[in-house]
Amino acid sequence: MRTLRTADLVTGALVIGVGLVTLVASRSIKAMAGESLDPRTLPAMVGWSMILAGAGIVYSGWRYRGAPVPVHWPGYDGLCRLAVTAGLLLLYVALIEPIGFPFVTAAFVAAHSWYLGRYRPWVAVLGGLATGLVVYYVFMQLLELTFPLGLIEYLY
Repeated sequence: MRTLRTADLVTGALVIGVGLVTLVASRSIKAMAGESLDPRTLPAMVGWSMILAGAGIVYSGWRYRGAPVPVHWPGYDGLCRLAVTAGLLLLYVALIEPIGFPFVTAAFVAAHSWYLGRYRPWVAVLGGLATGLVVYYVFMQLLELTFPLGLIEYLY
């Protein structure tokens, strides 16, 4: 992939593929009696969102007819950012169960936005707290989805 057009076509196709895998995997989730929202809803929404986003990326790459735009692969700093992001994601997944979805989401958003240097530390912390509260109240209280509560179970 030496041009942005090729990178867009390949990336869009991969995003569509992951979206399709998500949709297929969501069909095997079993519904439980008494739940107000089918547990397949959120994974299906994510899958369809990925398919639509991937299709948009493919379409933008497919219709581009200008001069080829070369792709410059990340240097050492970019590779370090990618490695730290991957490490934070692995840590996020590992800590969802013991710490709880809202807390680990808040910590991930705060740490990652601070690390990327987009915000001052206090803004990153406030953004993380806001994200954790939205996750708790929208997904767990309003939609009554069952995510690991972790530390919240011990607080109540």
